[in-house]
Amino acid sequence: MSYWTRLGITLFAFSLPASVGWAHDGEHPHAAPVEVPAGVTFAPSAVPDRIVLTWAGDPTTTQSVTWRTDMSVKKAVLEFAIAEDGPLFVNKTQQTDAKSESLKTDLGLAQYHSVTLTELKPSTKYVYRVGDGVNWSEWAHFVTASEQAEPFSFVYVGDAQNNIKSHWSRLVRQAYADAPRAAFLLHAGDLVNRGNSDGDWGEWFYAQGFIPRSTPCVAVPGNHEQSKVQNEQTGEVTRRLTDHWERVFEFPKNGPEGSREAVYFMDYQGVRIVGLNSTGQIEEQAVWLDDVLSNNPQKWTVITFHHPIYSSKRGRDNLELRDLWQPIFDKYKVDLVLNGHDHTYARTRLMAHKSEQNVPAGVRAKSDVSGTVYVVSVSGPKMYDLGREPYMQRVAEDTQLYQIITVDGDELRYVARTAIGRPYDGFTLTKQAGKPNKLVETIPDTPERVRPQEEDTDEVTSVKIKRRESDQVPIITPTLRLTNPLAQDQDDLCVWRDNQSPDRSLIIASDKSANRLFVYDLKGKLIQSVEVPMPGNIDLRYDVPFGNQQIDLVAVNQRAEGFKLRLYRLDRESRELVAIDHGGIETGPNYGGCLYRSSLDDRLYFFTTSKQDGCEQIELSINENGFYTGKKVRHLDVGKCEGAVADDQLGMLYVAAEDEGIWRFAAEPGAGKQGTLMLEVGENGIRGDLEGVALHYDDNKVRYLTVSDQGSSTIHVLPLVGGSSTYRFAIENAQQSDGIEIVARSFGQEFPQGFFACHSDHEESCPILVTPLPSIVKALQSK
Repeated sequence: MSYWTRLGITLFAFSLPASVGWAHDGEHPHAAPVEVPAGVTFAPSAVPDRIVLTWAGDPTTTQSVTWRTDMSVKKAVLEFAIAEDGPLFVNKTQQTDAKSESLKTDLGLAQYHSVTLTELKPSTKYVYRVGDGVNWSEWAHFVTASEQAEPFSFVYVGDAQNNIKSHWSRLVRQAYADAPRAAFLLHAGDLVNRGNSDGDWGEWFYAQGFIPRSTPCVAVPGNHEQSKVQNEQTGEVTRRLTDHWERVFEFPKNGPEGSREAVYFMDYQGVRIVGLNSTGQIEEQAVWLDDVLSNNPQKWTVITFHHPIYSSKRGRDNLELRDLWQPIFDKYKVDLVLNGHDHTYARTRLMAHKSEQNVPAGVRAKSDVSGTVYVVSVSGPKMYDLGREPYMQRVAEDTQLYQIITVDGDELRYVARTAIGRPYDGFTLTKQAGKPNKLVETIPDTPERVRPQEEDTDEVTSVKIKRRESDQVPIITPTLRLTNPLAQDQDDLCVWRDNQSPDRSLIIASDKSANRLFVYDLKGKLIQSVEVPMPGNIDLRYDVPFGNQQIDLVAVNQRAEGFKLRLYRLDRESRELVAIDHGGIETGPNYGGCLYRSSLDDRLYFFTTSKQDGCEQIELSINENGFYTGKKVRHLDVGKCEGAVADDQLGMLYVAAEDEGIWRFAAEPGAGKQGTLMLEVGENGIRGDLEGVALHYDDNKVRYLTVSDQGSSTIHVLPLVGGSSTYRFAIENAQQSDGIEIVARSFGQEFPQGFFACHSDHEESCPILVTPLPSIVKALQSK
């Protein structure tokens, strides 16, 4: 009986459903629909699109406009006039030349154009259009702000991020229907899922339609607006704000040096609005923020940034932010802080630094406690679970929300509404001379939307089964998060099991951006850090001959300072890595790879994968000086690939071609080059960008291939019994996972029945998330 069968997973065969029809003789079956590529759907043309209003200057006398065209447009202009009741304004228009800048994206080359109009009249409605003199947009309106502190409203939303076209569209359009005269729409980060994806930005504009052409946008970046950039000379990978940001938006350049319009402030009718970038340089921003707030003549102060001061679940806490920024908020009596990131809803009472334990009684109580109201909200369909704290006045799970905030003299009124416009939360802040703000709760009678605590919970494992709304894939919560202050992008890993004392086992992570290997124990403690220039995939074999001893061998491909294979001995006593490669083995261009140990002759090999040059099989042997050397013995033609795993007992190699699927090859060097595409992109909901591959089996040799589909942030488990249907699951907070590992053996008290571990691109450090295997099995059993 297999491991999965013992835990309740039964392999099953598929038969053709009765509903599937067959064509009669002479008839032609209908062709299946083909998805239109993003490069076609979102292709630029000479006609302006992606038009958005922003402010680079004073909202009372300026207005910025950006838009996109294809490269055929040589001169772009903006035409504007004061709006009138009829069409005769066209006789009074002025034209302003745009500043144009190209942007090369994953879908091709486009031009972005921007104009900042100045010396406008306050409290005035203008009409404008953009184009090249022949190909024009429609005429649209914008309204300059008043010089006085007149009443106004704005809409605030958290992460749109995923399924923007299909799911976020209805929410943002409902928000516009509820607040059509909103002064602006404020986004608290993660506007898109992939900051460098032109298709994601295309969906973001599509979802809003005409809204950003008439309602200005105020936005700050989240972690998903950060892109990975590789230094061509050193190979080092760092994260930086996507180049789309400064092309799409024109925000004030009054932030700290180098902030790239991601940190700024502006004043609007009695409110100072401050945008911060919580993804980096937080110390520099603290100094800047103190200066900005010390010279603030406005009555109200609203601050927005992505990562919450008060997270909606423990384990996602941002203590460094809270300790650094919140005392400044307290010092200058900031009124409201608006965040995203946690994909739930949570709104606090008035909070000051370290006031978490001081909870007023009664959900509708009036409070004279000083401090700031903090909000975490989500507008897109991606949902996490909640960890309610006593100071949270209102919370929600699995709920898309938008918030309408109205400032009127000494009052600030806040209303949160669901995607169908239903009121969900509310409060009023009132200024009091010489006193803290008065907070009055106005929570509607709408029941709180939280997940049942007892339903779908297994009595034995206490596993709460959650499902992703978009495709009902079960989402499992990890129990261990591996990271450390040096970690930046831990995108592959391997597991060393101490067979004598399994609780002493280790997880070794490869961090290509930190240029290090990190060795962790099963409680998350960092045991060792080893410098390696841009390490890639990491693999391990036990009891490998080396001199007069048997060693546990760890191999990792190196992608900077020369393409190499680095080899280490895992010292079983100290649990540390010891280099045994004499500076590395030259491989030629590599991207990832895996070890293979032949069961026929015990020879050792490493398969290097690559972005362009296929897969190389390198035989490893020890020379007369006692060091490993490498010799290429076979080339395999396969598309862009990184992840790979070898089955030593059956002599098979599995390679994840990112845009094709899983290729299977015979692993022996004399087996030829012919492979089999055994699992294709497009099947089983696999979107593509396949990354990590892991193999595990039990004593009965029932094998399971586990694959990370980065395109859908989903893990697929394929039983290797002749079919191509997979079990699917996702790990909470594991996004765009690269490396994975699954081990179905006991690891002592921490993981008595094994575990699954994966990289996550969800946070700046890209932690390794570890989940007990029974939790996954139980989720796969659930209906």
